[in-house]
Amino acid sequence: MRVVIFVAALLMGCGGRTGGGASEPSAGDTVFERCDGGEASACVDAGRAYETGDGVAADDARAVALYQRACEAGEPRGCTAWGTRYYAGRGVEPDLVRARGLFQRGCDGGDPFGCYNLAVLARGDGAATDLTRARRLFDQACDGDVFAACNNLGLLLVRGEGGAEDVPRAISLFSRGCEGGDARSCHNLGVQLERQGPDHVARAAELLERACGEGVGASCARLGELYEEGRGVAQDEARARTIYEGACDADRPEPCVNLGALHAEGRAGITQDYARARALYEQACEAQVMRGCVALGSLYSTAHGVTQDHARASELFDRACERGDARGCFNLAASYANGLGVDRDRERARELFERACELGDAHSCRVVSGE
Repeated sequence: MRVVIFVAALLMGCGGRTGGGASEPSAGDTVFERCDGGEASACVDAGRAYETGDGVAADDARAVALYQRACEAGEPRGCTAWGTRYYAGRGVEPDLVRARGLFQRGCDGGDPFGCYNLAVLARGDGAATDLTRARRLFDQACDGDVFAACNNLGLLLVRGEGGAEDVPRAISLFSRGCEGGDARSCHNLGVQLERQGPDHVARAAELLERACGEGVGASCARLGELYEEGRGVAQDEARARTIYEGACDADRPEPCVNLGALHAEGRAGITQDYARARALYEQACEAQVMRGCVALGSLYSTAHGVTQDHARASELFDRACERGDARGCFNLAASYANGLGVDRDRERARELFERACELGDAHSCRVVSGE
């Protein structure tokens, strides 16, 4: 799971000046006057203005100075915002230790975004992984209405990372995040509802459509698949194609894999075109969508539209497996079992089948159990 550091000053909607072009603040700029008068929260707003260029010339160094002033005056949002500058290396030299300390000050002072950012680091982004701590901090941030934190805590609960698996609570967290406007929460709520059985698929499709419309590419991919399958919606391959094309053209790479499959198979009114499929799979793979890497590897393995190259296929399967893609692990296991592009290694194959099984690949589980 990839999560991002939040800039508290931006997401808290702290205001800042509005106006036409960039200029130096004048005597009428109330937020700057209030900051100069010792109001620490106004210094966060002023820092935001310099960070974003909102009505003043953007100036990272001045933003840092204002966030520092706010933090040292006891404003926790200032500590969190100051920490993001050290995390990103904007206006200061990057310093993860300093960033972590400032996020801690923000969190301890009651800023939920500080807690969220600490959770991101505990999740393994730039620091030693501590998933138990990440759970606690995401929970704290979610309680403070950081709705992305509700989503990330839900994912940890679904996967049983950092503690026991708890899907019902995860669903509740995804629902809260979605109601709060977090599109990825809507996506994950849809995914979990779909898994609850046929009676929930129509609602899942509604949630996926909402998240797709808000820019979540994975939602567009799954929504299109539901239209292809006729689950929760009327079967409509043409509608699926439209969803894939619109999202892929909008630089959401996940649906590019699905669109590539339509080209490879010649479906939904598309003439079979392996060259176009390859280009779409490459686009997705380069954007770190591991399904795209697996699909591209399969083209090299089967010589569809490319010269057969088992070594290249194995490299792509390995890349996907390393990133937790079950099908990538299964295909790589088959490569080792048969000596395709790699030296035959039955023990390594078995390890990979076990890994794929752990990741949810049913075929691999049957191989491991000897069925």
